Amino acid sequence: MPTFEPFHALRPEPKYAEAFSSLPYDVFNRAEGRAEVRRRPLSFLRMDKAEVTLPDFIDDHDPRVYQQAALHFKEAIERHILTFDDVESYFLYRLSDGTHTQTGFVGCVSVADYDQGIIRKHEFTRPDKERDRVRHVQSLAAHTGPILLAHHPDPELDRIVSEQDQQTPIYQFTAEDGIEHTIFKITERAAMMTIGSQFARHDHLYIADGHHRAEAASQVARLNHHEDAGLFLAVSFSSDQLNIQGYHRVVEDLYGQSVDELLTRISSRFTIIPGRATETKPHRFEMYVKQNWYTLDYEKERPSVKENLDVTILQDEVLTPFLGIEDPRTDSRIQFVGGIRGYAGLEQLVDQGTMAVAFHLHPTSLTELMTVADAHEVMPPKSTWFEPKLRSGLLIHPFFK
Repeated sequence: MPTFEPFHALRPEPKYAEAFSSLPYDVFNRAEGRAEVRRRPLSFLRMDKAEVTLPDFIDDHDPRVYQQAALHFKEAIERHILTFDDVESYFLYRLSDGTHTQTGFVGCVSVADYDQGIIRKHEFTRPDKERDRVRHVQSLAAHTGPILLAHHPDPELDRIVSEQDQQTPIYQFTAEDGIEHTIFKITERAAMMTIGSQFARHDHLYIADGHHRAEAASQVARLNHHEDAGLFLAVSFSSDQLNIQGYHRVVEDLYGQSVDELLTRISSRFTIIPGRATETKPHRFEMYVKQNWYTLDYEKERPSVKENLDVTILQDEVLTPFLGIEDPRTDSRIQFVGGIRGYAGLEQLVDQGTMAVAFHLHPTSLTELMTVADAHEVMPPKSTWFEPKLRSGLLIHPFFK
């Protein structure tokens, strides 16, 4: 029985919404973030990734980074770029890229639900990333980046979306990447009661993206006695609306073998066809090496949903035995490329010599994600890439007011 509560939001004045909001901190490296802040000086990235406003000799996790984030945050409040809502509210967050539209509910979920597995996860988290987000949340005394959740389709929640969608939004703008962001504020009592009661009817909610932020919220709650620290910010979408793209892999060398030797070894487990596939599908992989594409079809069925995931098959049948990648979470020879970069992004990395071989994967499905989470198992790292991305800084959950 998940808790999904309204909250007193801290949010930008409408005239600042587009300039202040930003893509999530982990989309940028430090150089990219610095360039973004120079270009958009009001950007929330100054708070979300404050090292980009400091000299390069200061480490990303130096205490001064979190002090700087708090100073920027305080300044935004004092300058009335950010203001507090007087009433508790839910919000609807609609994203549209012109061909795909999805609308989610923004509210606060419970740390206790996360700790008890009512909010289900499907990934391991890394301690260094957990520590970074814990220190960030502690420094600001606020949850600033929403967790992306999925819930099973719910006609009553869909009805609320249809009704509220006719209202005047508090924010509506199209970002530079072409994604339209629209947010509606819900304060009408009957609608709010329906939202809370409908979420309580679900057995579970599922983390789609944001495992490190969720784990950090859990740790922060144990460090703070403020009751609002026991809640954290989330946007929950119906599972039939979320759009998952493939999360691709690139490896920097061929592990001491030639292309022909690698192809021969792979052919013992896959059917190889020269060229790119005419269509992608589960258990079909595309490999790019030495300016050539190869389609790899895997025809075996494995005993569980987790083992049948394409990311698992590639890891078990190619990356570990033929390229020596034992642990993709720690091996520096492998990198992960989000689906938004497509074939061209993979080709560029290989053609410019940064990487030796690239693998294009079919997307993991929401059904697979939920099945793995329900089995209390975890998927390999970087199994899902969601588009379009939520922007940070539009809705903040403070626990210091």
